[in-house]
Amino acid sequence: MNRLFGAIVLTGLTAGTLFADVTYNEAVKYTGGTLLDMVHRMASMPLVGRMGGGSLKTAFQDQNYTIYIKGPKMARLGGPFSTIYDLDAGTITTINNEKRTYAVQTFDELRQQMEKMQERMNRGKAPDLEFDVKAENTSQKREINGQTATETVITMTAKSSSAAGQMVVKVHAWLAPPDAGMHEAEDYSRRLAEKFQYAFSSFSPALGGAGTGINAAMKEAMKQNGYPIVTDVEVSGVSSPMAGMMGRDENNSDANAPAIQMETQTSNFATGAVDDSKFSVPAGYKQEKPRH
Repeated sequence: MNRLFGAIVLTGLTAGTLFADVTYNEAVKYTGGTLLDMVHRMASMPLVGRMGGGSLKTAFQDQNYTIYIKGPKMARLGGPFSTIYDLDAGTITTINNEKRTYAVQTFDELRQQMEKMQERMNRGKAPDLEFDVKAENTSQKREINGQTATETVITMTAKSSSAAGQMVVKVHAWLAPPDAGMHEAEDYSRRLAEKFQYAFSSFSPALGGAGTGINAAMKEAMKQNGYPIVTDVEVSGVSSPMAGMMGRDENNSDANAPAIQMETQTSNFATGAVDDSKFSVPAGYKQEKPRH
């Protein structure tokens, strides 16, 4: 009887810790790449720079977010755009903090939108990319926010190529022993990725095929032995969907040049009750229909 009671208590405790509320910070820095240079030049052009309500001017700017997780919901708040995910409802709410508007889409609707976008960027054919993955533990160590992290280099090479070349994604992942908050964040990311294949993508049209590479890279980093508190990602072998607007021929560009280089750092993981208001649209914001 005592053994049965203990098993029931342990099961209850385990279930409780799996869904603890979590808060942490995320900093995203875009450090280089041909897409970054191109978008910055386009943003300075009088007519092109006003595309999407002037969103090119804020594209690829460094961003700092506070992330909240509570049961099936995650809120990524900060910067020009905030995002709220709801696994139970299967929805993504995108909040435009500059225009004070928001839009709600289901995972299926946004998946279809992303696939159509990829089809347009790839001249009518959406790529179904698979990667050969190589992971190497370099044994290099680094102190990050009071934690000792070890480096794993992940090299992902696409099994197919395009007009731009063969996509290669290289990730320097700095892994730390996960604490309770990191375990919860990792578990939520895994559940989100299972329901929504673009879970780690930033949904920017300017990224083109690089968004696919970044999404795959973050999934691989989450599979490693330890939590990736810092990831440096470099994607090459892709072209910008906006190259034609700049009068460039993607076939004459250097496919081996990095298209995008970015760093993501997470910190200040804490478990504790998160207020439900974090997952609500701010008062006074108007709802807009999603663009298709």
